[in-house]
Amino acid sequence: MAGRDAICILIAYLLGGVCTGYYVVRLKSGLDIREHGSGGVGARNVGRILGKPGFVVTLLGDSLKGVVAILLARKFEISEAAVALVVVAVIAGHIWPLPLQLRGGRGIATAIGAYLAYDPYLALLLLGLTVVLMAFRRGFILSGLAAFLVLPAAAFALNRPGHTVAALAGASVIILFAHRERIRQAFTEVLPQKEA
Repeated sequence: MAGRDAICILIAYLLGGVCTGYYVVRLKSGLDIREHGSGGVGARNVGRILGKPGFVVTLLGDSLKGVVAILLARKFEISEAAVALVVVAVIAGHIWPLPLQLRGGRGIATAIGAYLAYDPYLALLLLGLTVVLMAFRRGFILSGLAAFLVLPAAAFALNRPGHTVAALAGASVIILFAHRERIRQAFTEVLPQKEA
């Protein structure tokens, strides 16, 4: 069973590495999306190149691979602890994809897809936390990042299993790491600048 667990986790990582936006932009324009705009392969940056259709296709594709990774793990009846690791693996694969020399996206769409398949209630809770946090911080992305940070504690309070809480915490850490420049920029804008 441990071997099957490891295979499913590896498959999840490799599936995560199929970054929809990169291949869509390559197919449509021949460009490397990582050399344009923000440099990311996510839906927002693809939208800058291909417009709304590119945004939608990328968002759906990146979310879908999160869903597929969990459905495959459940299909093969691996342990619940291993399914939780599949959540982390598919997100990590999107952020650090082997085919793209570890230069991938930032993981939010893939995480949402994985959370929806893993525990729909937690996915809805993430959305609810984002909406609530928007009342305190401007911007959907920063509020969403804060919600990812809060979600493991919320899952613990809701008596979710330890492996679930640990997986959510691990996913939050790598997503926040992937967004470190945006977070640094946000704090720079908020904190008062020192006089020269």
